[in-house]
Amino acid sequence: MRTLIRGALIGLVLSATALSACQRQAPSSEEGPSTPSNAEREAQIAAETLAALGGPASAEQRAAYEGEFQASGGIDALGSGEGAWELTLLDDYAQFTRPGLGEDGGIPGERDYREHGMRVVAGQLTITISQQACTASGVELPYTASILFEGVPYQGCARRGVTEGERPTWASVLPELMPAINVCTERATSRPARVTFASPLDEGEMLVRVREANGSRRECIVTAGEVSVYEPLADSDRRNGEGDPEFQPGGSRPAARNCRTVEAAVDRTGTQLGWLIRESC
Repeated sequence: MRTLIRGALIGLVLSATALSACQRQAPSSEEGPSTPSNAEREAQIAAETLAALGGPASAEQRAAYEGEFQASGGIDALGSGEGAWELTLLDDYAQFTRPGLGEDGGIPGERDYREHGMRVVAGQLTITISQQACTASGVELPYTASILFEGVPYQGCARRGVTEGERPTWASVLPELMPAINVCTERATSRPARVTFASPLDEGEMLVRVREANGSRRECIVTAGEVSVYEPLADSDRRNGEGDPEFQPGGSRPAARNCRTVEAAVDRTGTQLGWLIRESC
């Protein structure tokens, strides 16, 4: 059973100086303090974090931050209890869990390896891992972790490797991907089509990889709710985690073959979205 590592949440309080304007023959006016937005908070913290991480990493430094990580921490500074968050960082997915507040996550972008750590953005999460001893309640781990989410930084301890529980995949956020999946699978000429991978891209675009019933593979890009690209893929062109699972929308259950299991995929309300086909051996 995974051990929860207590950490501490560092609160962030930013304030703006009130501005006053004086005009002749008119009373002076003073604006009240403004509150920075989440985006402004995140931009400031990101700039400070990058500066602290130093320059580009050497090959030896980079090796310390490759692979999978697990991290966790508490938010005792707010009196909200212990073990208040957990992070699972894989090559193809990051999952951030806060008990009572649900899960958030996303597909990680390219990792930014630096002299003193690694930084990666996954959906709304900005994750920083540093090789620095971290101790909580007598347990020492070799890494510290910082997660920036909705303008709030969470800090805790981390270790390499993921050893327990079901591994999150690209399909862990399937309900959010369904609008793009639906328009891409409707574009297929050989059906039923299956989705082997899907992920958000920059500027609101969505990437969906489709395997049509005749075995051909297509890369579909959705822009503003419409297919802007639907083109063939080479057999060697595969994303990390692609194909496990595959997803087939619709109500007709696909046949289970050797080393494959089939299970219903549902959204948070229990409505069936289709079928997940997973590797079993």
